[in-house]
This record gives sequence, C-alpha cells and structure tokens, in this order.
Amino acid sequence: MAKKIKGVVAQFGTKGYGFITGDDDEKYFVHQKNIYNKSRLKANTRVVFHAEESEKGLVATNVELEESGSVSHAESTPLSDGAIKGMFAVLLILQLIVAYKVFFPVVA
Repeated sequence: MAKKIKGVVAQFGTKGYGFITGDDDEKYFVHQKNIYNKSRLKANTRVVFHAEESEKGLVATNVELEESGSVSHAESTPLSDGAIKGMFAVLLILQLIVAYKVFFPVVA
C-alpha cells in the first residue's frame, strides 16, 4: 500500500522527470505520467504524493500541488458556462461598437 507524503520538488527537467525530496528526507523519482492533471512541476514547489517502492528505488505517484491556505475558493473555481458566454457577448458588443465608429465616422 502506498503511503501519502509531503515534500518539495528538488528538480524537474524538460524531459518530463525529476526528483522530489520528501519531508522524511528521502529522494523520490517522479515521472510526468505520475503527476495529477499533467501539470509541469517546478523546483521548490510543495507537493503531496504517494510513495511506492520499485526495483530501482522510491517512486512518487499521484503527485499533486500542496494546497496553501492563501488560495481562496474563488481563485480555484473555474468559470461557469454562463459567465464565459456573458464575457463573449460583452466582447462582441464592444467590437461591433468599435467597428461602427471606424467604418461609419460621424461627420460634423
């Protein structure tokens, strides 16, 4: 059974793998395929992961960014479909107004 551990990304290269230093001072190998949401890790980022033993050593799986208390609920919630459609409607109206002013200038 894999145990859940917290740690810091020690390094993560452009080839999609790197190492995490756990809070237990162990080094864990991590591959891009074992990262939740397939996001890219950066050095010195806090993460939570499951540790597993392999033939080659310790491996980090199910790696996620550690939740920080400073992130508000509004920042982590995606926009609803209605909000996105509303923003596109406002953008369309503004573009129509600008196009009208450019192509049909008011002559005094």
